[in-house]
Amino acid sequence: MIHIITGTSRGIGRAIANYYLENGDKVIGISRTNEIVHDNFHFLKCDFTEKQQLYDLDLSPFVQEEPEPVQLINNSGIIGEIKRFHELTLTHYTDMSMVNVVAAQYMCSYVIQTFGFDHVKTIVNITSGAGERAVPSWAAYCASKAAINLFSETLAEELRELNKSTNIYCIAPGVVDTDMQVAIRSSKAKDFSGRQNFVELKENDELRTPEQVAELLATFLNEDHSDQGVLHRI
Repeated sequence: MIHIITGTSRGIGRAIANYYLENGDKVIGISRTNEIVHDNFHFLKCDFTEKQQLYDLDLSPFVQEEPEPVQLINNSGIIGEIKRFHELTLTHYTDMSMVNVVAAQYMCSYVIQTFGFDHVKTIVNITSGAGERAVPSWAAYCASKAAINLFSETLAEELRELNKSTNIYCIAPGVVDTDMQVAIRSSKAKDFSGRQNFVELKENDELRTPEQVAELLATFLNEDHSDQGVLHRI
């Protein structure tokens, strides 16, 4: 199988890529930087905040005469500035929308256009519990995850109407020990009322590791959830 994974430079994305590489699969990693070196790994450099780089992204060299099943995992995501909404900048909103919404939506379309419905087995959009509830000082982040949730549910409806077998899931991995968590804990209490909760999660060793998430995700995708809806927590 070929796994197309975004955000493989660090955190969950890198852990998922390494998991599949260790299991003998092929991985196409899309991110701004890369540290993975493996015979089955192909790196495509792309900054999702830059629309032109999305235009220039080219997966066509990976289309094979005898195609392997393809799985897309849209993992890239940013939380941006953790501040009250009236202090946020235009750059915050545009970068958040480009990375968390536009790029993920486009990758769903582009991968199907490139490889075809018959060869794209699964599309996974990594989401968050923040997409289902309001978190003060995370307004744009919450909105972006809510957007990708509804987008994914709409794609599932389209797939049913088209009678296609591609599965689509939005998967929330819980609270994971990544650089995003470092940014959350580094925020100021006056800017983020929930900061202390995340500090205590780290102090109490209650965060999942990216490697744990990679294993949980792979286990989930090896099971049949096609009749259980689109939104899942693992």
